[in-house]
Amino acid sequence: DSLEIVSDARADYIAQALGLDFGEVRADFAQRDGLISAHIAYSDVELWFEHDLFDQLQLIQLLSFFAREPERVGLRLMQADTYLGALAPERMPDLAPAATPVTSLQLETGRTAWAAFTAATPEGIAALAAGHMAHLPWLAPALRRLLAELPALGSGLSLTQERTLRALKDGPVSAGHLFGVVTGQEEAQFLGDLGFFLRLDEMAFGAEPLIAGLPHTVRAVPTFTPSDPPGPEQAGYRAYASSLVRLTPAGNAVLRGELDHAGVNAIDRWLGGTRIAGANPWRYDRVTDQVIAPAMALS
Repeated sequence: DSLEIVSDARADYIAQALGLDFGEVRADFAQRDGLISAHIAYSDVELWFEHDLFDQLQLIQLLSFFAREPERVGLRLMQADTYLGALAPERMPDLAPAATPVTSLQLETGRTAWAAFTAATPEGIAALAAGHMAHLPWLAPALRRLLAELPALGSGLSLTQERTLRALKDGPVSAGHLFGVVTGQEEAQFLGDLGFFLRLDEMAFGAEPLIAGLPHTVRAVPTFTPSDPPGPEQAGYRAYASSLVRLTPAGNAVLRGELDHAGVNAIDRWLGGTRIAGANPWRYDRVTDQVIAPAMALS
């Protein structure tokens, strides 16, 4: 798909999920897409990406884009196993020698991976996640972590949700602290605060709530520009982040294997191009690293 089509879909999802203005979100994507399209004005283009899922998905989109471009002279790639944004500016030149010319194999793998990510079913992602690609060393681990966000067999929980419920077994925890506890278990950065809070909302506001204590959905939080000290427009966010979250009887039942979250709460979300919805969605067996199709999950 073109940059514009993908950006339309992503902006629409983000705006709806978080209650943001579509035009403002879409404008951010337009700026990004404009920078990418301007590559033809340069004789050298370097792609610098980290090892986490957020960067790996952007990387495969760009590799897929450049695989179709007739002009891509001087394209180089630097693949980091550290967080570039946390590095001091004077450290950046030290990483420059690690940038190498993008190969045809990297372009083809990126094209294949992006097609798999945007497909209507997740089998292609699973096939790539099962392998090891020395030319894109962080892609398979990132995709395996992505697949773990599919509902698990039995519990119907994503890995993030399971870790969240287990973190609440000893008693209530504020939503903000819970974010730190759960995301601290990741090998590579995986979610920001709003992405994590959306997962809390799914468990808190369904037909059978697994957690309680949130004052409202994160979508109801007005947008704001962070400031120090916090302004009054940040009150909704602070109320959400400081709220004490606790397990419900249904949440405990899910942890005991007596209740299926996906089955009783009719979840509805997306994993790339795959819609995860209804009582019998795509699932993931974290023991065998296999995706389970809806019809098979019933058997």
